[in-house]
Amino acid sequence: MNRPESKTETRTLSQSRLQGLWLITVLLFVALILRLGWIQLGSGDKYHRLSVENNFKQIPIPAPRGKILDRNGVPLAENRSLFTAIYLEPELPRERKLATAKELSKTLQMPVHEVLEAMDVGMDASGKSVPRKMPPYYPKKIKNGLTPEEVVRISEDPGRFPGVNVFAEPLRRYRDDRIAVQTIGYVRPFAGARESLDPYRSAPRFPETNGYLDWEQVGVDGLEYTYQSVLRGINGYRLIRVNSHGRQVEVLKEVPSRPGKDLVISLDSVMQSETEEFIARHLEQLRNRTDRQRAPHARNAYAVAMEVKTGNILAMVSHPDYDPNVWNGRVTPEVYKNLSYVMRNGTIREAPYDAREEADPEKEMLRHPFSVVPAGSTVKPLTVLFGLKKGLINEDTLWNDPGAFTYAKATPPVRNSGGHRYGLLGPVKAIQKSSNTFMAWIGTSWYHQEKNEAVREFNRWSRAFGLGVKTGVDLPGEQDGTEDYLSIARKHSGLGAMALASFGQAQRHTALQLAQYTATLANRGTRMRPRLALQAVDPNTGQTVRYEPEVLGKFPMEPSHWRTVLDGMVAVTKPGGTAGHLFKDLPFPVAAKTGTSEQDIPGRGRVENSVFIAFAPAYDPEIAVAVVVPEGGYGAVAAGPIAEKMIGLWHERFNR
Repeated sequence: MNRPESKTETRTLSQSRLQGLWLITVLLFVALILRLGWIQLGSGDKYHRLSVENNFKQIPIPAPRGKILDRNGVPLAENRSLFTAIYLEPELPRERKLATAKELSKTLQMPVHEVLEAMDVGMDASGKSVPRKMPPYYPKKIKNGLTPEEVVRISEDPGRFPGVNVFAEPLRRYRDDRIAVQTIGYVRPFAGARESLDPYRSAPRFPETNGYLDWEQVGVDGLEYTYQSVLRGINGYRLIRVNSHGRQVEVLKEVPSRPGKDLVISLDSVMQSETEEFIARHLEQLRNRTDRQRAPHARNAYAVAMEVKTGNILAMVSHPDYDPNVWNGRVTPEVYKNLSYVMRNGTIREAPYDAREEADPEKEMLRHPFSVVPAGSTVKPLTVLFGLKKGLINEDTLWNDPGAFTYAKATPPVRNSGGHRYGLLGPVKAIQKSSNTFMAWIGTSWYHQEKNEAVREFNRWSRAFGLGVKTGVDLPGEQDGTEDYLSIARKHSGLGAMALASFGQAQRHTALQLAQYTATLANRGTRMRPRLALQAVDPNTGQTVRYEPEVLGKFPMEPSHWRTVLDGMVAVTKPGGTAGHLFKDLPFPVAAKTGTSEQDIPGRGRVENSVFIAFAPAYDPEIAVAVVVPEGGYGAVAAGPIAEKMIGLWHERFNR
């Protein structure tokens, strides 16, 4: 029989149970406190951000890019303020967001699918889900450059456009006269640039500290690209409170943006613009001539003028040009196709023939030379200099020019232009008359003396003058040209390579390479880096960073050798020279060399390109010029007058 529990035992059991209940309760509170602490400390930022995102929005204030100014402070690229539609996604049903997109489509004259793509709400025009590009709480740009009418329509009826706000932002603006378009370059939104340009792929994006905004304009080509970090400012932001429909209610805080630094460059805007205008008129006249010097396909020209002692570029023309403000809008495939013929800077890399007016532009483009053409007779001063340096000739050498020079059996002879026989030639007269045979005689004599070492040495020395290597200019996409004579020597004959290279038919160089080479000749072997940037100036503080001239190398020249070459180049512009009709109105002598390079085009045959180099004043050089006119014919006819114009403008601008 069980013994009944006593009162004392019952009381003890109740107390134990109560204590256990209190212990469980305390443990639960401790766990709850720990959980709240973990949420507060470990996930507090996350939940705070989610709370803030429902009521507050941080709207970026894009910093204006720094201006690009010419050497005299004349603006070449500026900014203008415009109104932009920004979407702050509200917590509304998908159907309401789709209705907003359709209303915007009608108001902004944009296709619905483009509006939805910009709004980035995770759906397409049919309402189907698509991946988002950015989180919902990021501000999204729908359209910039709103017209006053569009601003009024969005602002006066906010109920039709929930989440749509209008803010002001800077937009890059280029001059209407299209000055130095390819040199200055252009900008595009960061979102597109990061897909094609490596420096932007790893760049931080909003909202990291001064990270890029998807719609922020960034440099894509030219100086805009090279000096992106200089021209870009520091973005600010505006913290605003929004209502349930995503409309701004009040501004809580504003941190202003800081504009980028202004970039002062070496171009002279007057010299640049007047050269551009002259080239356009000159090419039209060449195409419309009725005599034997008519050049019906002369549509492109490339010209560079640079200071001999500093390397500063005074003018850089790649013709034809285009309106860079086209990048501020949507560029359709058709527009981009037309731009592809003119947007490349032909002074530093290959640019195609302007075939936009042709029935089949793509096919026609391949029937014409690009901008990098054989250098032709412009290399002859270098050949004479090398011949003097090697002791193959001297200042008093005389050689009987036969008009045709055979350097190997079963090989077509080298002939002078027009089959001329110049008789007894010394180095000065050979340059003046542009004798192909004299140069081929030097080149082949060098080969017979040293065999293939002659080819290698010719290559090394040419590169010391900037031919066959990149110039180092502060522009992206520079090419180093081609040295076809190296391939000829490797595959066929070093003798033939030296013969052809000696008068410029086996190497192709950019206009800038030719300008650097010309300046190096004028500078007695000192090669300067061509450059455009002079200084960067902080518009807020006035603090200035200067870019100093840079010597890239020195080629040792005997004074007597240099003087012989100089006398020959001066003789080119005197009566009896190949450019004797040019530079007559200048108060100082000009040293120059014409070039008429031949080029075989597949399916078309042989064409003649016009090339010209010059420096002045001849005996105290300050400016060097190089001009290339593909299919322009004789060097003195197409390219020569452009060089004459540039040196004349330099005299007017810098020697008053």
